[in-house]
Amino acid sequence: MWFMTEERELMRNVAREFVEKEVLPVSLEMDMKEEYPLHLFRRAGELGLIGVVYPEEFGGLGGDWVTKLLITEELSKGSPTLNIAIGAHSSLAGGALNLLGTPEQKHKYLTPAVKGEQILALASTEAAGCFNMGEFQSFAYLDGDEWVINGSKIFITNIGVADTYIVTARTADHYDHVTRKGFSMFIVEKDNPGLELGKFENKLGWHGSNTGPVYFKNCRVPKENLLGPLHDSVGAFALSACDEYMSCGAVGLGIAEACYDRALAYTKERMQQGKSMYEAHQVIRHKFARMATEIECLRALSFNTAAIRDTGTYPLALARMCKTKGYETAMLCANEAVQLFGGLGVVRETGVERYLRDARLLGIAGGAIEALFDQINMFKDNNMEFIKRQG
Repeated sequence: MWFMTEERELMRNVAREFVEKEVLPVSLEMDMKEEYPLHLFRRAGELGLIGVVYPEEFGGLGGDWVTKLLITEELSKGSPTLNIAIGAHSSLAGGALNLLGTPEQKHKYLTPAVKGEQILALASTEAAGCFNMGEFQSFAYLDGDEWVINGSKIFITNIGVADTYIVTARTADHYDHVTRKGFSMFIVEKDNPGLELGKFENKLGWHGSNTGPVYFKNCRVPKENLLGPLHDSVGAFALSACDEYMSCGAVGLGIAEACYDRALAYTKERMQQGKSMYEAHQVIRHKFARMATEIECLRALSFNTAAIRDTGTYPLALARMCKTKGYETAMLCANEAVQLFGGLGVVRETGVERYLRDARLLGIAGGAIEALFDQINMFKDNNMEFIKRQG
């Protein structure tokens, strides 16, 4: 591949060995038990798989986004749930800290997070929908030397295991839909009085990723826990959401490849009337040709976008294309894998149907693809204009 270098191949191999030796042997059981992959999360941090793109000053490797996507692809082959837990921690909450934090905040919160020693969660989405911030109800006001936060968030990943929550709240009476001014972000530690967690949602997929509501009831945090500029932090963070969407392309790629590989092995081993399914039926070979084509299209889109991101540009439209294409490709390959396995494909112990469940969530979690399609139309012709408006 054009994007491979010796350093990138080394990191990909580290991730691949980790998945083969430590993730795959337990991933199916953890999915069935809906168990948070805490020990795997810590181990990924030890191996440097979490902090690839973060500065060495704060414990990261100072690497690039192409390398990050290679790791994401490998982790998603073994356990999409593990990768989603890491993504919510590093790309979302960690991305906000890296982009907006002071040096003191980064040393205190980002450095242990990069190493996997502490876990982060981003508490932003509300019942109005993750993109409809004009209707968000969470509010924060300054009372002396403390910010007081009230409100609630839903579908927050990593609750119950997170040591620190990055929280969005309205701090101004007026919200500007163009500049996104009017909201601020705050660092809230798990034991902070006034922070309460709801029950874990029983989800279709991503079992064990600990998703649920977070409540703030006169939650007081020191004024130095304001993250980024007052009234104007969410606009800048909207740019870093580009990294999450781009990473979703690699998540979909990993799921699609895992399904392709498993289904191909099965159809070549499954004998009927003296021939393998793959050899006997042209229609089956056509399925694999289509899957392979879609996988390579997604690979090209994802790593091209990552290469652009590594130049310092936020490819807003392309990143959203990565997520929508990642979802579509993962769903295609997962659905075909279940079909090719036949009756065994719907048996949980086979380990195939979980990829279909996990792929389905890519179309909703972190931003529904319908909303992202609209944003693709908006950003494809005015990428730099939007970035300049966000400051």
